[in-house]
Amino acid sequence: MLEGGTFASVWEARFASGDDAIVKIAPPDDAPSLLLYEERMLRAEAQIMQLAEARGWPYPRLLLLDVSRSVLPVDVLAMSRVPGERWDLAQEAMTAEANDRAKRELGAILARVHAEAGVEFGYPSSATLRAATWPDAVTLIVESLLADARRAGVSLPEARIREVFAEGRTALAAVTEPRLVHADPWPGNVFVVPETGEVLGLIDVERALWADPLFDVVAGDAMNVDAPDPRLAATDAFSEAELARIHLYRVWFTTLITTEIVPRGFEGEWLVEYRAHLAANMEALLA
Repeated sequence: MLEGGTFASVWEARFASGDDAIVKIAPPDDAPSLLLYEERMLRAEAQIMQLAEARGWPYPRLLLLDVSRSVLPVDVLAMSRVPGERWDLAQEAMTAEANDRAKRELGAILARVHAEAGVEFGYPSSATLRAATWPDAVTLIVESLLADARRAGVSLPEARIREVFAEGRTALAAVTEPRLVHADPWPGNVFVVPETGEVLGLIDVERALWADPLFDVVAGDAMNVDAPDPRLAATDAFSEAELARIHLYRVWFTTLITTEIVPRGFEGEWLVEYRAHLAANMEALLA
């Protein structure tokens, strides 16, 4: 079993043909660790992998998807192994030039993904978290996270979070076309050549949704509440309107990663500092 998976359990495997694979086993549909937006996400991941292969994006190749529930009572997905090393584990030893190249190449890859247009906003695997407009989809998703937090006993400033998104509806309404976003392009999901910074692939695409491409600027740098990195958007600078939306997505993402701590069963001394950091970030974002 491999470390790093928080939604599915992840295993190394080998097919009878001799091909190596990474196998993801979804949790049961009624698992307490599941958040509402995570409905049947491996099925969405399979669809995105197939699209990526057709488009030439450096995502893993889908090898198998079993949703029959005949062997295991859950969904199972097998994919190819991505070469290279995880960027989060390699970046401290990498040169500044190599890290800069990795950031810029990641932004360029994401820009290719963001060029893919959809027909509605939200999570493709969800029966409920989709809408014709971006403000409506964001409202549904944020409300689902607040419901997850209440169910898990996680304390959040709900009224203030709702107020931020109510005030931000006009800013969100500027997004009129659903675009595909990775939604989790943090360095742990990016594989690189450490010596050069060349990006060889991205993994964990199950959280992909049809959204505003700027969401990936936040998801790729989740703990940052200072100036966002334009390299993640393959640009040189953000407009005031874009910065306003990035601020909203930071509130959304901080709500998400604060909420998931309890249902995921995270443990360890690191949680004390992590919770404090998240609480400070939320306060700064809502101030």
